Order: sequence, then structure tokens, then C-alpha cells
Amino acid sequence: FPVAIVVHGGCWVMRYASITNSTALADALRDAGIATWNIEYRRADSPGGGWPNTFLDAAAATDHLREVAKTYPLDLSRVITIGHSAGGHLAMWLAGAKRIPASSPLARRDPLPLRGVVALAGIADLADFRTYQQNSCGDVVDGLMGGDATQFPDRYAAGSPVALFPLDVPQVQIVGTLDRVMPQ
Repeated sequence: FPVAIVVHGGCWVMRYASITNSTALADALRDAGIATWNIEYRRADSPGGGWPNTFLDAAAATDHLREVAKTYPLDLSRVITIGHSAGGHLAMWLAGAKRIPASSPLARRDPLPLRGVVALAGIADLADFRTYQQNSCGDVVDGLMGGDATQFPDRYAAGSPVALFPLDVPQVQIVGTLDRVMPQ
């Protein structure tokens, strides 16, 4: 089966969402014949969350598919990520994993290759999102990254998908016309 790694949103904090928010999407994809891997990660406001562990959790969950494929008939040559909002950020970030600077604590030796990414109101540019995050999430990017891009340029270079462009895989960004989190 092809696989969709499903990443929930929630502004990278516990109060807005959890893995249960992406269950319906994972179930719909499963019903369409796509295996799903609905992943969880430590949020910025949970113990050990934020830089770098939120990212490392998403990476570890993705790479763990290699172990899962030993038990289930998964086609690891056809894996995509799909996520909403903060999950869209992580989905795009996972797709750009091979472009993370080797000096970063987020650098991975052998990331699971992905064939594409779908971001549902995904946050591609963390520094830019800081300028309008108050419209929806509040001050969350500093909690995720430990500060702003002027304080931690290396973190933003490794953790902001826009810094990893081109992702070298097909990508789709879907944003609703009335979306308050990710305006068009």
C-alpha cells in the first residue's frame, strides 16, 4: 500500500489539537486504499517539546515506518506527508529533510524518502508567521524555536520549510479563502 504520513496541527501547542484531530483524515485516506501513519510529536508547551525535539519526534516517527513495513505490506517507495497548519509545517519540513544543513541538530543521515507533500494551510515560513501569529495561535513560534530568527538563524535555516526549498518533491498547499491562521 502507498502510505500517507498524517501530521496534526494545533499551533505546536497542546491546547489547540492532538492526534485525534487528524483521525478523520487518516481514516478517509485509509478507506481510499492508502495506508496511514497518524503521528504525534511533543508540542512546544509539553515537557521536552520545542527546539529541537518537536522536529526530532516527527522525524523519528517518519523513519519508524521502515520498522512498521517489516510487519505490514507498505510500499515505502510511495510515501507522502500531509498535515494541517503546524502539521503542514512539519509535513513540508519532513519533505525537505535531506536539505537540512549537516551542522544542525536536526540533520538526519538517512531520512525516509518522500514522494510528495500536501499542506493544508501549512506554515512554510516560520519567521513570516511570527508577524501574524497573533491573529490565531498567539505567540507560538518563539516557543517552538526558542526565540526569533535574529537570535537563532541556524534554527530557522534548519526548521523553516521555506529555507529548505526547493523540496525536490511535488508539493501542494491548500488554503481556504476564510482561513484566519494562514491567510492567502
